[in-house]
Amino acid sequence: MKMRWLKMLSLVLSILVFTGCTDDSLEKMVPADATGVVSFDMPDILNNAGMVDDDKIILPPALQQAIDDNDTSPLCVLLSDLPQLGLNTDSKAYVFFTVKTFGRVILASLDDPDKTHKTLAMRTGGDFKKVEGLDCMYVGDNLYAIDGKVLLVGTVNKAMDVARAAKAAKSILNHTATSIAENKQAKDVLRNSDCEINAWLQGKGLKAILNKSEVYRELSQKMPLIGIFTESDIDAVTCNIDLEGDNVEMKTSILAAEDSEYAQLLNSTLAKPSDDVLKAIPNSMDYIFTMCVKGDSFVKLKQIQQLLKMFGKLPYIGQIDLASILSTVDGPFTIGLARDPHLEGEWNMVLATRSTDPDGVVSKISSFANAMGQAPEVYEGEYIYQYDNKMIRIGVIDGILYMKMLDYEQTEGYAYEMQPVRDFFGGALIGLFAQTHNQENNGYFDFGLQDIFNGKGHFYTSDSKANAVQQLLCSLCSIKAGDAFGNEDSDADNGVSSFVSGAIDKLQPIN
Repeated sequence: MKMRWLKMLSLVLSILVFTGCTDDSLEKMVPADATGVVSFDMPDILNNAGMVDDDKIILPPALQQAIDDNDTSPLCVLLSDLPQLGLNTDSKAYVFFTVKTFGRVILASLDDPDKTHKTLAMRTGGDFKKVEGLDCMYVGDNLYAIDGKVLLVGTVNKAMDVARAAKAAKSILNHTATSIAENKQAKDVLRNSDCEINAWLQGKGLKAILNKSEVYRELSQKMPLIGIFTESDIDAVTCNIDLEGDNVEMKTSILAAEDSEYAQLLNSTLAKPSDDVLKAIPNSMDYIFTMCVKGDSFVKLKQIQQLLKMFGKLPYIGQIDLASILSTVDGPFTIGLARDPHLEGEWNMVLATRSTDPDGVVSKISSFANAMGQAPEVYEGEYIYQYDNKMIRIGVIDGILYMKMLDYEQTEGYAYEMQPVRDFFGGALIGLFAQTHNQENNGYFDFGLQDIFNGKGHFYTSDSKANAVQQLLCSLCSIKAGDAFGNEDSDADNGVSSFVSGAIDKLQPIN
């Protein structure tokens, strides 16, 4: 009996060790000099999303419908292939970033490498061949390498021959370099057992990672303010995402010294949050972004000076004293955006802010427009112009200065009437709210900084009984590739002029 018990214990320990090695061996493949790492607890993610049945990956009807409706989305392509990809559903997966051969590397454990070969070859149109002892396929900028039951997908930093890329992949798979597990800070973040997705990003590597994103490059040209986070002396950024329960919770930490340039900059610039700015933002906006600022300090930032300089070069409209207008901001500076349902690639927009002199700002804008021969119609306290297919309405409500650019007569209510949204913006120094519509179940996401070092976010739906993780995937599937606010040229001046170029020609009084 004792021997049988020992054999059973030995078997159990063997299973545990084998299962642990699957995750641990992948983690050891991540080099210590990685600029960022993300771990994915695949078993929990798939189970929480209702995507596992009898140890097989399935696509629930709601998710399949979202994929069918948005089949060109990169996420939809991945999810479509997932059931046939041959992944091991009992192991973690990792994504890490480097500045060496590969900019980004994906590591995943496989259950059926033959299915992986077949699915990837069919999707990419390539063929696997033996290179450096690995099964490799080099298509576009990506090297796909399979070694036993491990898949590596590496995106090269620059074009090279397949042998060189395969050699770098082999070095990673053999984990010859010091592992990220030797970095205690990163290891503690990645091994957070309470969360299904954990990320650690070096501050110095964050910009290198983002610069490879076309969306980020375009956004940074249009909104140089983002450089406060990507070009500062932040040590690292961590993120933990909990996918359990009826909503998705996210926590982030910005690791920086109390006397860092980042901390000093934000402490001198940020103002107190307030939710009353939502009284001017329609509740139909797809995205609402806010940043609470002290205007007089805000306009002195080099990123804002850069924007003002570009704005000043614009014909006609560049003559307006935008610096003096921005310097009156005292609190949330908020932008609401929604896709124009009538014109492809166009957006409806609302700007709203608490100003120390809202009536004075309206007077400045009106005087400028009159000087350009564009006298407005004044109706119920609003100054109304016509811009292309939109009406521009400028006014003040409860001390909130606003400008609406909508191609319809607003009949919907305001975001101020949405209690969860009010609660969120009432405590966010910097915040983003987004909403998507999936058939009859709406998805809502918010993320904001409560202080300059800590942020929180969560995703929830209009149906509290819905599977939140599944609905999150449906919402992400509905985001189109062109949702980076258009596809304008990315010249520096276009960061401003893409929106206001030709404004005077299109800005006309209402007859």
